[in-house]
Amino acid sequence: MRRKKVVLQCSCNFMRTGLEALIKDTDLSVSLDIVDTSDSFSDCEDALNALPVVNLVILTVCNRDYNLASLLQLVGERLPKMHPNSKVVMISDIADVNPLKCYFSGLRNVSIILNKTITLDELSRELLSTTANNEQIFGKSSTMLTPRELEILRMLLDGDTARKIANDLKLNFRTVSHHKRAALAKLGVRSLCPLVNLIGKRKYNKRVSSWGRTLGQIRVGSALSSTAI
Repeated sequence: MRRKKVVLQCSCNFMRTGLEALIKDTDLSVSLDIVDTSDSFSDCEDALNALPVVNLVILTVCNRDYNLASLLQLVGERLPKMHPNSKVVMISDIADVNPLKCYFSGLRNVSIILNKTITLDELSRELLSTTANNEQIFGKSSTMLTPRELEILRMLLDGDTARKIANDLKLNFRTVSHHKRAALAKLGVRSLCPLVNLIGKRKYNKRVSSWGRTLGQIRVGSALSSTAI
């Protein structure tokens, strides 16, 4: 069986080391092959742009470096152009993960969104499930947000009104409204409210989570089923 090419992004050294060990030193190594790791979204994007084949992208969304607009642009616009058959697994360090699920689950290239309460055994099963059926999972094309849709979405999230955006971009007000509706439809939501609430709830936590410490201590032969992350 041909192993899936994996790109891993994680800003936490403990967590990144643990995720690498989980994939390289367990049964996941039979189906997954890490071809690049990075600590920032920009480095991850550079790797995605340079690599000829990427099947799976694992993104860890941490409070300290989380930029929702940039993440939407990477996942919703750039990644589908670079690797249209790739899938995304997002692992969130955000306390309220539900709004994040609302906005990114609408993109067909996003396979699953997990939070840090998941156990290593559950994470292993989710990764295996994501890559189990090549034709059904990796054969879909992704719904892409257009550059204009992303631009208008970012401006709305910055607090601009639709009329101000229309004036700034020299567009008809109805055109702005159309782009907004199209973007929200692709994301699978009806309004910006969950996303605005999510931004308001974000707080930076300087402590290394128990998840990061646990993942950083993974070794070959660890009892995954009894370890929580």
